[in-house]
Amino acid sequence: MKTRCFDVAHAREGLFMNLFDLHCDTPFELYKKQMRMEDSLLHISLKKAEVYSKYAQVMAIWTQHSLDNEEAWKQFHAIYRDFISKIPADQAMLCRSSAEFLQARAQGKRAFFLAVEGASLLDGKIERLGELYKLGVRFLTLVWRDSDIIGGAFNTSDPLTPFGREVVRGCFALGITVDLSHASDAVANECLALAQESRRPVVATHSNSRRVYPHPRNLTDETAKRVAMTGGLIGISMAPQHLDEPGEANIRSVCRHILHDLSLGIGDHLAFGCDFDGIDKTPAGIRDVSGLVGVAAALKREGVPDETIQALFYGNAERFVLANL
Repeated sequence: MKTRCFDVAHAREGLFMNLFDLHCDTPFELYKKQMRMEDSLLHISLKKAEVYSKYAQVMAIWTQHSLDNEEAWKQFHAIYRDFISKIPADQAMLCRSSAEFLQARAQGKRAFFLAVEGASLLDGKIERLGELYKLGVRFLTLVWRDSDIIGGAFNTSDPLTPFGREVVRGCFALGITVDLSHASDAVANECLALAQESRRPVVATHSNSRRVYPHPRNLTDETAKRVAMTGGLIGISMAPQHLDEPGEANIRSVCRHILHDLSLGIGDHLAFGCDFDGIDKTPAGIRDVSGLVGVAAALKREGVPDETIQALFYGNAERFVLANL
């Protein structure tokens, strides 16, 4: 695949663009619907990503909370095996390190990184964290909803449990990046304190601005700035319910969240974490992963410099991976 320079002037057509997205739920959907990665009808497929010259994606395996922890652990392995088997070796590769990321890029392949969304499947067994690392998991979203053995999610005020704190410290020691998306404010604050203590970055892979739209899944300005201070990333989500009032989410809504975060001075720590294939609906004007080109064009019209847009779409996440994996 020929490498081309980013040019926002061609963003509407998707020419010369790159994308590094921090969160999707595609592995679960590929498993559930038994589709191919190359040309599925999902939000993300290799065919849809052809609008991007370089494309990297953090692929999350979601922990289904209707299952008990042991069943969820078994399901993770089933989805993992299915996902690995569906990566076309001539087009993409699972990357476990910055070196493998550079290898994928040099070979013109799409780079995938593996995440787990919901650490309750550890079931109180800290040794499972090492097993996940050996399988290639490099990002861990601690909680999803309600409270569990890790701690409280956004719809609670609960902090980390003692086991949750052990998991966070274990992630820092292994090199698994802790993801604060879905976390309660109390969990986020504890993780940020532990990150400062350990001098490790944390991320919020798919979280928007609570100042722009007051949903508890979104980040306060203070939390967003503290994530950036760790050297971490914040991924802008396409979940309509986290962007705007019901039925109102569109490309302008997405831009409002981005522009607000830029106003906080954290532009070097912004990326996308669209939550594609984990959301039932998308903002108007963005049908799937290829539709992000419209966001680039809209940001250009708002006067955002090309270099900032390039960093948002790819450069910031690339820098993070090269420095931390």
